[in-house]
Amino acid sequence: MQTKSQQTRPRWRAAAVLGLLAAASLARAAEFDEKIRSPRVTNPADLHTEAGSFAAKVAQLRATAPEALATDADLSAERFDLEWKIQRAIDQNQALGDLSIIGLESRDDGFFRIDLARNPQWLKLDEYLAGVLPQSNWATLSPQLIARGFRESDVAIVQGYVSKHDAAAEGRQRSLPLEIGFSRFVKKLDKLKRPVTDDIVLAFLYQRDKALSAARHDWTLGLLGALDAQRGRVLLSYFGETGGTAVWAPSDQRAGIADVLASVRRPDFERLITEQSQGATP
Repeated sequence: MQTKSQQTRPRWRAAAVLGLLAAASLARAAEFDEKIRSPRVTNPADLHTEAGSFAAKVAQLRATAPEALATDADLSAERFDLEWKIQRAIDQNQALGDLSIIGLESRDDGFFRIDLARNPQWLKLDEYLAGVLPQSNWATLSPQLIARGFRESDVAIVQGYVSKHDAAAEGRQRSLPLEIGFSRFVKKLDKLKRPVTDDIVLAFLYQRDKALSAARHDWTLGLLGALDAQRGRVLLSYFGETGGTAVWAPSDQRAGIADVLASVRRPDFERLITEQSQGATP
């Protein structure tokens, strides 16, 4: 079923888009919900089918509505869930078959290499913009954008947006209720002398990381809302053609879970995490 972003090319308008984002941000700043568990791979064949279907969807959008690769929130959430399942399965040494079929080429060190030019479904364009633009060398980037159709005023709009909107800070604000809620939930279980299982911690990490991903998505959507449609397409085209290579690394899940629990059990955790969300140094 096609989403709205697949059917029509959006006409971004700053006031309307940013107003909607403000409401969406409040709605998404949810507390931890222990009933929401993290997705997992139960059948490698199903994973390969799911990843193949997602790759086909991305290929279709690249051909028909490329801006949706950065603006479609459902697409971003679907990619997040797919990546989450694969990462957790890798961390747990779960047999997944030949992952090169879905674009992950195994290296001898246990890492996986992804050629983003050949496998653009793994390029998180919305999150990539939120990460790379605040670190950009404008002396180099500006003339390249202007050569593609930007005006000096458009460059100023992007620079102004980047200077006024801290993507990392917006992510911390989005995840704050989740982190406080999880800390209180863990302390409640501790008081009742009930175990905090790995599944509960993974549920928290899933919800927190998905909130951070959504915050980066919304940051980029807000940026596009500050530009007209033509310049928005130029920006997406420029960064969408960068290609490059990504590396997918296994992580120490056990150590990560232990670190999370040690952190949220601190008596001053709420104060520290609140100060961090406000930009204070802990």
